Amino acid sequence: MRLIPPAVLALTLPLALAACDQPDIPSPQASDTATLPDDPMTAPQAVPSPTPEQETHAAPELPPPTLPPMTQAEKGEKGARAVLLTWARALENRRFDEAWAQFRYPQSNRAAFAQWWSRYRTITVAVPGGAMDAGAGSLYYTAPAVLTGVRQNGSRYRLEGDVVLRRVNDVDGATPDQLRWGIESADLKDVAVE
Repeated sequence: MRLIPPAVLALTLPLALAACDQPDIPSPQASDTATLPDDPMTAPQAVPSPTPEQETHAAPELPPPTLPPMTQAEKGEKGARAVLLTWARALENRRFDEAWAQFRYPQSNRAAFAQWWSRYRTITVAVPGGAMDAGAGSLYYTAPAVLTGVRQNGSRYRLEGDVVLRRVNDVDGATPDQLRWGIESADLKDVAVE
């Protein structure tokens, strides 16, 4: 037996008593019941299995989702900077998987990448403006980067070097992934801190 909490009983009892004083309501006519919706409180009915004829008319399968096409701005420096800044902010926030995902052809696996960066307690990334270049069917964007902070042992560090991003030009047969910007290399060297 389930007990009703006193607070709920105190709220529902006056409503129930007021309903008892209502005049008789006439039962609905057959024409009235035809327009009433199904009672949502009734148990669901079993759904019959489709017949072979119904199975052949099933909805066609949808193609897998595709990435939206890039705008002209995203194909240029704006797109390269977006990837570069995503990498920088991901490192600063210690989201190493996200930083790793910005590389076109990572030289290591995610775990090795995260382990390498975990040696730094704090990471601050500066990536001022870079330069666009073209060659061999690709566009390149090269930006100088300076990373500073504190190692896990408490010592300060400074890394400097170029980060190079690349995307394939709009050529026939290029995949959507090849057409998007990605970091080709990040040649960062440890510089002595004074």
